[in-house]
Amino acid sequence: MRDQVTFCIKTIHRPQCCAALVRSIHQHCAEDRPAIHVLDDGKPELRFSTNCPTEAAMVDRIIETKYDIGLSAGRNRLLDAGETPIVVFADDDHLVTEQTKLVDLVKTLNKHHDLDLLAALSNQQERPKLMRVDGKTLRIPRGYYRQRGSIRWCHYVGNCFVAYRDILQAIRWDESLKVEEHWDFFWRCKIAGVNVACDINHSFRHEHVDPPGYIRRRPQFLKAALRKHGLEKVIWR
Repeated sequence: MRDQVTFCIKTIHRPQCCAALVRSIHQHCAEDRPAIHVLDDGKPELRFSTNCPTEAAMVDRIIETKYDIGLSAGRNRLLDAGETPIVVFADDDHLVTEQTKLVDLVKTLNKHHDLDLLAALSNQQERPKLMRVDGKTLRIPRGYYRQRGSIRWCHYVGNCFVAYRDILQAIRWDESLKVEEHWDFFWRCKIAGVNVACDINHSFRHEHVDPPGYIRRRPQFLKAALRKHGLEKVIWR
């Protein structure tokens, strides 16, 4: 898969998590693994390459940037740095397992002409969701609008997915949003007509670890994202 697929990992201050993900890709994909690119925007003493040199040697490319450029900027740089037609994205605290069946997930994406982005579950969660605007409220309830076997076409999925690089480069992540970037990205995917789906027969393992200084919710980014789309609130139902 290395000439067709790149596994893109944006990491900051979780070197052991990133190392575990890299090992899991090698373990479960073996000789049929994708290329692995890691972008690290952490402080020097917490870099992946510094703390986990063995796993760093298992990566095809490491991009180290200035401190804290953000998830959106990091993912955009990963998109622009590679050349394979297909990319895989997952948070650095995910793991590839037997249930991921990553090679098969890529094959499914290639098989169906009406798929641009295909997600897996995360710990059997992150089920497919729909998105709709009700007045000035964006609602994101669980659901899908079409299914074929285990594939559910929807508008919103979790952070573990395979997709065509050129589609993601057309949408891109909003670099002004360090958090609240996820729903913004998928809302813009819906508006652009991107074919988003989730295959519920595939799942990544998620073992969440908060990096030092991590703040889960920052109201200023939510306000900025809402203002951008002329909304007042987001409701997950």
